[in-house]
Amino acid sequence: MTVDKENGDNSLEPLWLVGYGSLLFKPPLHELEISKSFKRFPGYLTGFARKFWQSSYDNRGTPENKGRVVTIIPSEQIVENDEFKPDILRYELSPYDEAEKLINDADSLAKVLKVWGCIYYIPPKYANQASEYLDLREKDGYTTHDVNFNVVLSSEEKRDPEIASIISSLSKNLHGEPIIKSVVYIGTTGNESFIGPEDVQQTADIIRTSKGESGPNIEYLLELNKSLQDLDPTDQQRSRDPYLEELVRLVEEGNASG
Repeated sequence: MTVDKENGDNSLEPLWLVGYGSLLFKPPLHELEISKSFKRFPGYLTGFARKFWQSSYDNRGTPENKGRVVTIIPSEQIVENDEFKPDILRYELSPYDEAEKLINDADSLAKVLKVWGCIYYIPPKYANQASEYLDLREKDGYTTHDVNFNVVLSSEEKRDPEIASIISSLSKNLHGEPIIKSVVYIGTTGNESFIGPEDVQQTADIIRTSKGESGPNIEYLLELNKSLQDLDPTDQQRSRDPYLEELVRLVEEGNASG
């Protein structure tokens, strides 16, 4: 994707943009110098689960051989759709003794589900330009939605006066972490590229063999998993995703066996 526009626009508000997939390792407008002015913070969304349940006919696949990319599934849709539940029980809810109860209660499930990712602060003068770029980049089934993102700052970031000025007016969650009303691109369950639950081995095989305009599908998986492993600034590794880690293991085993 080529973007050559460096001038700003007339937006009055900054764009707060959540990244949970490729935006973690490929920032918006990354080809332009202006992207260096964007601030990025780690954190998480509550009430969602990240899954490779979206097909890709362009960036990580072709119309004939569609790849797989991630989307996020809201807790209320997980509760409403029995076919979604086994995967959530296997990965997201495996640490919980009351998993069977949680999977059938949207409010309770929303409190325990977390999708770690990042949020970008894009200055007002570049907000419209970034939105136009993202609408093109995420054209394969993704639409914009408003969400609340919980920011987890490192000790060093908390002492940064520039960061402090950006987040000073934000509300806080129960842990004292800033909450930002932001924009996220989601491949909803009703979009034509949504494939829904898929055997994890089948997903791994597709990822291992697919390639699109943005490169090999396996690159997408590996870069995403790597980005998440070190995202939590507290060194507690809360940002690691066991579902992604199993996919990585299966893909690597497939490559090793030829």
